[in-house]
Amino acid sequence: MKLISVSGINGSGKTTLIRKLVHLLHVQGKRSAVIVNEDGAVDYDPEFVREQNLWVTYLRGG
Repeated sequence: MKLISVSGINGSGKTTLIRKLVHLLHVQGKRSAVIVNEDGAVDYDPEFVREQNLWVTYLRGG
């Protein structure tokens, strides 16, 4: 298993990078999971999660 950690300030392109990586891995027939460590009121892009058949785990207050 490989692990990639993405962090940065708001607007730095984290979600865009994650979307591209997940899509690339999906095209290659590889599975992905996303762990979201955020206290935001809105969950991580539910439409994208459905489209990519992702497993998402939320760590609130981590």
